[in-house]
Amino acid sequence: MPNTSLSAVPQGTRVRIRMYRQGIGDCFLLTFYGGDQPRHIMIDCGVLSGTPNGAAFIKKVAASVQEETGNRLDALVATHEHWDHLSGFYDAADIFDRMTMGEIWVAWTEDPDDPAAREMKAQNRMKLQAVHLALTQLARAPEPQAQYYGQGIAGLMGFFGGPAAGATLAAFSEKTSEAMAKVTRRQPAPRYWQPGDLIQPDWLPGVKVYVLGPPRDTALLKKMAGRVGTEIYELAGADGTFALALEGLLAAADDTPDDQNLRDRVEAALPFHPSLQWPDDGSLIPSPQLAKLLQDYEAPDLGWRRIDRDWLLSSARLALQLDSATNNTSLVLAFEFTDTRDVLLFTADAQIGNWKSWSAIQTFEAADLLRRTIFYKVGHHGSHNATMKAGGLEAMTSPKLVAAIPVNQDFANNSKHWDMPAPALYARLQEKTRGRILRADADRPGPGEALPPQAATPDWQRFTGAVRLDPDKLFIDYFI
Repeated sequence: MPNTSLSAVPQGTRVRIRMYRQGIGDCFLLTFYGGDQPRHIMIDCGVLSGTPNGAAFIKKVAASVQEETGNRLDALVATHEHWDHLSGFYDAADIFDRMTMGEIWVAWTEDPDDPAAREMKAQNRMKLQAVHLALTQLARAPEPQAQYYGQGIAGLMGFFGGPAAGATLAAFSEKTSEAMAKVTRRQPAPRYWQPGDLIQPDWLPGVKVYVLGPPRDTALLKKMAGRVGTEIYELAGADGTFALALEGLLAAADDTPDDQNLRDRVEAALPFHPSLQWPDDGSLIPSPQLAKLLQDYEAPDLGWRRIDRDWLLSSARLALQLDSATNNTSLVLAFEFTDTRDVLLFTADAQIGNWKSWSAIQTFEAADLLRRTIFYKVGHHGSHNATMKAGGLEAMTSPKLVAAIPVNQDFANNSKHWDMPAPALYARLQEKTRGRILRADADRPGPGEALPPQAATPDWQRFTGAVRLDPDKLFIDYFI
């Protein structure tokens, strides 16, 4: 079993990777040794909205980081705008405000001076507003099924901050942009990294940091799913009509100048001509010919035949699209030790389009980095579409490969009804790593998990000897 003594760093350690155990949420503290002093890089700090005692736990995480680093991070990395990666900068702002940051690293998608980044932010705001409007209507629906459906959508939106505490279904609180602003508006000014960039800080000798994603290609940014069996181990975009109609509604609500082209596109997408539609505010005075139709349509016992909320039910797909598109903006970093050429891969929540874009990078060969990866931070808590198969995990051929999954399977499966970690992916991770998997929700080996066949081998013994568990279950340390 892993060593629980935390007092000493094993001789010859190059890096200690500390994975905090808040559940569905990322916070990794990398401490590099070998220079004039230990150097600390923190990648994200957050926990999913709705996690029991999540805010209190993430404050403990922040306090631990502050104590461990002596109140200073050499680099702070914020990978993308999701609450489970950023909530600590909001809920524990007082702690991070007292800390000094040597450098701040974020993706080009956060750069306010980048036109493509600004356009992406505007589109995401529109989609988020659309989901808000749909939730408002679902909250007013008399049918319990519509209420339950809305609650499911609100649960998914936990990645953006979740419902306001004690609020109704429609009272949604979106806080991720505020959390990211707490990172990017502090000193020093952030560095916005592009795919293909190579980071070689003078304070981190013997280490190169390769930037793999997010891609600049808009089509790849929008590619969230892949072919089962070849690109992924086990969700489609939003309904265009629903999104388009809401775009027109939002434009009108914002008092934007009349856009004839937009009105024409909305009108063409509607299932009925505008003259055949009636308002829902009671202002309709029907003709004698339509009065009977209206009476029958609004009859309580015939509600099952209505189409009023048909579009609203597709808002779940819009929410999924927004969630996945944000995942694809993840800043992906590969840390290479220049002498051993071993690689540590941190993919945040990158989905398939992000992964596929790496092959087009000209300044270095991503496939070679994957071949030499000895530590893989599993994407999006083990989701089926956040670890690419061919050209991804299958390309990680190092016999030293270890995987780490920040997940709480019980909460994901039973409270959120999400398949995390995805069974087929997890089974393949077990094979590729020979059982060397770190999980935020488990002291190795995990609950009910049999020891792998390699448990008695020197490799397994070295792995377990390099793992230390905090007795208070705040974090897991892995020494390389």
